[in-house]
Amino acid sequence: MTQRRRPPTSGFFVEDALSVLLKEKSLDRRRDIWLWFYLALRDTAVYHPENITPATMRDRIAESIEKFGVTRDQVRGHQNYLLIPEKHFSWISESERQLSWIKRRLPREMADERIYSPALSERDQLIASIDCAESPQREKTSLLANLKRAWGEQQQLDEQLDWIKEGDEREACLHVWEWLSKHLSTQVFPNPRPESHQRLLITLDSFTWRAMERAHCITTVRRLWRQKLRRKNAKGKKQYNFILSDKAIKRLDRFSKDHELSRARVLEILLQMEDEKDLYLKEQIRVLRGIEL
Repeated sequence: MTQRRRPPTSGFFVEDALSVLLKEKSLDRRRDIWLWFYLALRDTAVYHPENITPATMRDRIAESIEKFGVTRDQVRGHQNYLLIPEKHFSWISESERQLSWIKRRLPREMADERIYSPALSERDQLIASIDCAESPQREKTSLLANLKRAWGEQQQLDEQLDWIKEGDEREACLHVWEWLSKHLSTQVFPNPRPESHQRLLITLDSFTWRAMERAHCITTVRRLWRQKLRRKNAKGKKQYNFILSDKAIKRLDRFSKDHELSRARVLEILLQMEDEKDLYLKEQIRVLRGIEL
């Protein structure tokens, strides 16, 4: 049989051996991935499940169906029982962190290590593992609804660590890691140490700690990080206390507000300009001396 080129995504029409056997011409990539593993898990495949080649995938499936006598009704029956509508997966992205977070929360029957192929993305493999699990649709839809809600709550918790992205992300992650490893002896700290915000979140997902403990630790380590930055930025600077008139304070506040600068920065600029131009102090001193006379 002459093979035709097939588009890699769903929604297109196709005419090949598999479309003839299943009596359908609409290409459904997700269904094809599920069918690939469905046949392999039941020992009715002429291929190894990890050996997916997109260009010949449907042909291998068709060969398996013909060789082992799998009927169209069997495929349809299991498909209708196991596969839930695509909309229930719409909130799942290709984010490594999100996929890792979801996998940790899947029940054992949905974490089948046989659902694997280097030709598939992590998201495709996750969906395939859920599709292939022998659980009724209502259980799968309920699970995904609960996971979606919990993921929203997790994202709110993640905001506690957004400050890591404000500056030197690698250095901030190292600071967090060193403090946590020193004060949380009951947790497992894998190697290598995370050096990015996302890698740190993935690692912290594996910790077993209560929300209050997590919040306390992150608040503490953030405060210490701020202190460290302030000490670093304060090098070459000293603190002075001045008594200024109310009029001078109002002027300083106005300059600070108008130019969106700190009070200290305004004073530094004024001193720098006087040092370079030497325009105002001498004149003001002559005025003051004249008044005194």
